[in-house]
Amino acid sequence: MKNSPTNRSSLPAKRRNASRQALIRALMILGSVVATASFAAGGPQSYAFSSIDPPDSVGTFPIGINNSGLIALQYYTADGSVHSAALKDAQYTIIDVPVATDTLASAPNMRGQVALAYYPEGDVNCHAAVYTRGEHAYLPDASGYLNTSPSAINSRGHISGTVWQESFFPVHGYLWDGEVYLIFDHPESDVFFTLAFGMNNHDQLVGQYNTSDGVIHGFLKDGDTYTEIAVPDAPNTAAFSINNSGVIIGLCGEAGEGPFGFAIGSHGFVLTKGVYTPLDYPGAVTSFPLGLNDVGEIVGVYMDETGTFHGYLATPR
Repeated sequence: MKNSPTNRSSLPAKRRNASRQALIRALMILGSVVATASFAAGGPQSYAFSSIDPPDSVGTFPIGINNSGLIALQYYTADGSVHSAALKDAQYTIIDVPVATDTLASAPNMRGQVALAYYPEGDVNCHAAVYTRGEHAYLPDASGYLNTSPSAINSRGHISGTVWQESFFPVHGYLWDGEVYLIFDHPESDVFFTLAFGMNNHDQLVGQYNTSDGVIHGFLKDGDTYTEIAVPDAPNTAAFSINNSGVIIGLCGEAGEGPFGFAIGSHGFVLTKGVYTPLDYPGAVTSFPLGLNDVGEIVGVYMDETGTFHGYLATPR
């Protein structure tokens, strides 16, 4: 498969189409290291990075963290299966959809809800559900689309995500308002790739869109207004999450064979009040943040020298 936004993680090809989505904080904190990044206000920001993996994971992708420290993540095991879990205070709960062979988590909201993309046994199409305190509520599919994949849920119960047909082309963003799916495309997306990732409580959405020249662009959608998210001098940018203060995190770099269609060696960033600053897991081959909360905690992914993906939690010092 040629890397485009469809290549959402290092999962086998069958499951890449499900990932955020690209694709616990787990059970063992493997130690911490400290790094710094310069922000527009407040001077250098120091983080303690903790590496996180469940015992049976061969690839861990924390997707989001809420203000109480609840982390939602997806991970895959040696048999190629994709699982989802919620992690809090070093304890995790598997939140896989019972009827599914693969389940992929979204970022959680403050109520502890997690939107889930899942593949039922014997079904090649992706569907949506919401996990709430041990219960799964199944959402209707978006009308006219075979696949509905959520990526974030806010405290209003609104959900962002993507929809597509069999071929993963075209891909559209959506906002589920609890009653209907509002499908949208970035107005500049001339090859019909619009991926909605993060969302805050103001229904502000961030994501990426692709143009026919092969460039990946980040965007912020606020109502009908689109704002470009582009790291200066970076050839490609994607935006993954936005908190209620408008801080945005994402990934920038060359296009290539890594996650989200980026080259290995690409870098994470934090966008605060118009200023982009780098955020990389120290010593990693490549790393990028995927979710953040309102108190400055960030979760993300890094790849080690063996090519294995691990999760991380970055806590402001």
